[in-house]
Amino acid sequence: MRIVVLAGNDDYLVPHWTKRLMEALEAEHGEIERFDFDGDRIAPADVLDELRSLGLLQPHKLVVVNRADMFLASGKGERNAARQLLEKYAQSPCEASTLLLRAGTWRKGKLDKAIEAIGGAIIKIKPLSEPDTLRWIHARAEKEHNATVTQAAAQRLVRRCGTVLARIDAELAKLGAMGDGAIDEILVDAHVPMSKEEKAWIIQDAILEGGAAAALTTLRGLLDVSRQSDVLLSWAVTDMVRRLHAAACMKRAGAGPADLRKSLKLWGGSGDATIRLAGRCDPATLAALLDRCLASQARVRRGFGRPQLALERLVLDVAGVVEAA
Repeated sequence: MRIVVLAGNDDYLVPHWTKRLMEALEAEHGEIERFDFDGDRIAPADVLDELRSLGLLQPHKLVVVNRADMFLASGKGERNAARQLLEKYAQSPCEASTLLLRAGTWRKGKLDKAIEAIGGAIIKIKPLSEPDTLRWIHARAEKEHNATVTQAAAQRLVRRCGTVLARIDAELAKLGAMGDGAIDEILVDAHVPMSKEEKAWIIQDAILEGGAAAALTTLRGLLDVSRQSDVLLSWAVTDMVRRLHAAACMKRAGAGPADLRKSLKLWGGSGDATIRLAGRCDPATLAALLDRCLASQARVRRGFGRPQLALERLVLDVAGVVEAA
């Protein structure tokens, strides 16, 4: 491949695919020389000169243009010329060089057809989904960090780090060393800080497992100490009721625990509690409770009542239904 495009901003996947390209070039040509350019500063002529000039002892060259979307941006003068010059270069690329265009965004155009015509590649990098990230965590930990990760620990990492692979990989390296190759949820809880969003979700565990008193104490701590948003906390309570209602309906329809976990993404202690309660709660009662949750949110959004007081009442209402089950 004489021209390759990596389109995306992922801080792990872009370097990963760049490394894969370099390994492929080294396997084909032996030693290679790499030259990096900043796409919003370099002139098109300088890039083309580098591609066409012979290197020391004539090794194969890898010419990398970062921020290639800026380099190829349409407009007047030289910026517009860059795309035209590369389209022309792609018709007869230098055999001793490979051009790698790394762009945050990529607009399809004539250059795509020119790249495809010479057997090049346009790789559009997208963040992994949560299920794919979980699978990646297990494979990455075993292959690169000589560690094993429990499913609960992997789920904790996704909740705390999102699907940002670069951050997850850094945490895996740290946890693998701390846990002597074994990473469980206890280790994750102790050494990976919670995101602000996950802290709000603690209210779910308090309601499901601690009852009304524990739920109210947790709520006050989240509001007064952690300074959590009452809007986010209200959504966390409503989402918990939504999942509990869905689980109860599925349970009545004959679904097993595995089906509930997969369909509703029930993880950790709150997930276990939801599955236990699903068999004891009446779906109609939960449907009415969900209506009350949504009505409470609607009233607050319209400016009726005090948001924190409404949230306290909502938590006590939901906790009461859970305790009665």
